[in-house]
Amino acid sequence: MNLFFTLSTVAQSSFYISLLATAFLLFSSLKHYTRTGPRIKETIELHYKKYATFAMLRLCFWSIVIIYVISFLGSLLFAAFLLIFNYSLSLPVSFAAGAFFTLLVTSYLFCHHLLFTPSLILVSTQIRFSRLDPLWRLLNPKRLRFIRYSVYSLITALILLLHLLPRSTEHISFIATIDTLVLIIIVLFYYFFRRTDPSPTTQCNRGATEKTQGDTPARPNIVMIGTDTLRADRLGKAGYHRQLTPSIDQLARRSFTFNNCYVPLARTAPSLTSLLTGCWPHNHKIRSNYPANSELSLPMPSLVNILSEAGYNTGAIGDWAAADLGKINFGFQDTQVPDDQWNLKYLIKQGSAFIRLFLSLFSHNRFGQYFLPEIYYLAGVPLSEQTGSECRNLISKYTADDKPFFINYFSAATHVPFGSNYPYYAMFTETGYEGESRFLMTSLASPEEIIEKQGLSTEDFDVPQILNLYDGCVRQFDDEVDKILDHITQCGIADNTIVIIYSDHGADFFENGCWGQGNTLIGDDPSNRIPLVLFDPRKKGGIAFDETIRSIDIAPTLLDLIGLEPPLAVDGESFKPWLTTPELATERQSYHETGVWLGKMPGMREDHLTYPDLLEIMDIPNKHLATLALKQEYYPLIIQAKDRSVRDDRWKLIYQPTTNGIDYQLFDMSNDPQCQINVAAQYPKTFSKYKNLLDEWIYSDPLMSQLD
Repeated sequence: MNLFFTLSTVAQSSFYISLLATAFLLFSSLKHYTRTGPRIKETIELHYKKYATFAMLRLCFWSIVIIYVISFLGSLLFAAFLLIFNYSLSLPVSFAAGAFFTLLVTSYLFCHHLLFTPSLILVSTQIRFSRLDPLWRLLNPKRLRFIRYSVYSLITALILLLHLLPRSTEHISFIATIDTLVLIIIVLFYYFFRRTDPSPTTQCNRGATEKTQGDTPARPNIVMIGTDTLRADRLGKAGYHRQLTPSIDQLARRSFTFNNCYVPLARTAPSLTSLLTGCWPHNHKIRSNYPANSELSLPMPSLVNILSEAGYNTGAIGDWAAADLGKINFGFQDTQVPDDQWNLKYLIKQGSAFIRLFLSLFSHNRFGQYFLPEIYYLAGVPLSEQTGSECRNLISKYTADDKPFFINYFSAATHVPFGSNYPYYAMFTETGYEGESRFLMTSLASPEEIIEKQGLSTEDFDVPQILNLYDGCVRQFDDEVDKILDHITQCGIADNTIVIIYSDHGADFFENGCWGQGNTLIGDDPSNRIPLVLFDPRKKGGIAFDETIRSIDIAPTLLDLIGLEPPLAVDGESFKPWLTTPELATERQSYHETGVWLGKMPGMREDHLTYPDLLEIMDIPNKHLATLALKQEYYPLIIQAKDRSVRDDRWKLIYQPTTNGIDYQLFDMSNDPQCQINVAAQYPKTFSKYKNLLDEWIYSDPLMSQLD
């Protein structure tokens, strides 16, 4: 067998296979074009026609590269097989071998992800979930492991058999070439396609945590561990009927737990900004998930800025839900988060369904993170294991330094469409379930679908199964928490590390007529209430507080705990004194406003002030930057139409703007926890007190003062 001729044949057939397969993917993608994200007007779409063309060609390039490498390996291995029988490799045979091997690898990865990460497939394709069910039922880890090891064994046996052949000069050259090429491909595969484990804990430099400045101990590290859309009632201490959070519960037994912590605006970007600045949304100016570029530089220093100036290393880790930690200028020194998820260029780069699905099969790893980050961080695909590993790696890196550190790890583990990894997504699903929500919440795999279906009611969803999926997500997050806490211990820094468990908001599961978060203030605020566990190894914990606090109190409290002054602009108040003297705990008024509605909410009163659906009020002010933002002409109406409320341990007053004026409703939550009976007429003095408090807060908003 001629070495040059064989390699030339393999290379030529692989080139043809990669071109033809990519052409098929491109044709299918263009014929059934489905871009991720919300639709925008055709005139704007045409503005990015050249960019979309370039983005599609870029995806085609990576498709060609991937298919070429796989088919090259397949053809080369078949050429080695023919060598055993002293046959030559022809171009048609090489083409068939390469195509078969490519199909085999792609099919295996499809089955692998269907079992272990079904969300990855379902957010990239229009296949009905039920059509995948028969195949899914055939899969299990043992069968996939058997297939994988069988292929490895066959390849190994083939290479070993080659070495037993008679050693002519030609055979030796060919075998050496095969050995070299296979080794190169294996090394590349191991580096790019195998998810990395965290740095060994033995490499953690514990000396850094033991350093002191004179007689004063080094300032403690701070690790915040959060997940998007985690309800407070899912923690074990809240009495939930399923044991979903054993690791968090174990930490809580040594910590300070706040059972009634509330965010001012239950949407990710405003909530995270309030948490990291200690300010109300109308003061830090991030009022929605779609801030304009001019709003991304905050008017006050954040917790991150202050810690950096105090000598802390600061880092943010997360998946697609954590994009705001990089988008908004909080001042993190290290950001391992994706680009803005509400950017049209970013969404265009994700391509159409068919080619996106193919590349997704090969991009859920280091290769995707480096070369196809917009697909690696695809919204709806769980990355809990990968980002948890990245968090532990960053802890190891910072531990080896001589400076204290602050890490904010924020995950999409519990975010809609509630997809999780195996076995979590099936952990609470009934054995005989055959509905469309087996793997994730039906038809909510993309931002566009979420927007379009926001107005549907409980009859349109399989709510019991959705709760099962959500609980599986919570359990997976808890397991990642356990790994991070264990890593902190193994690194020897547990005695000098403050740990915070938190969320940006909770979720409504139709208790108040709608689903999602930040859409209504009716009821007991399941979307405004978040879990909060604070562990400070220097203080004796194990105390739970029922008094109302706010997420804006977290930043000043952390600064107080490490001996730094909060900025004058902060609205929150430190609750550090409570940790030493729990008797000092007193109720605080918590203020809330609704987010930007995606459309008309189920149960919304007919006379409520409103505005067009989100798809109509979105704009791209800067075509070059391509950030999706709200049209400025609608902004005053959006601010004016918000529901608002004030609440404390007992009372809650709700403000609703209508076409006939403002409607105030007072509720006594000690006797009416679901806020169904307006008692304003029964308690006129209480009503007057809370109305004054709420009005004062509302009109401290410059925009509301201008509208008054």
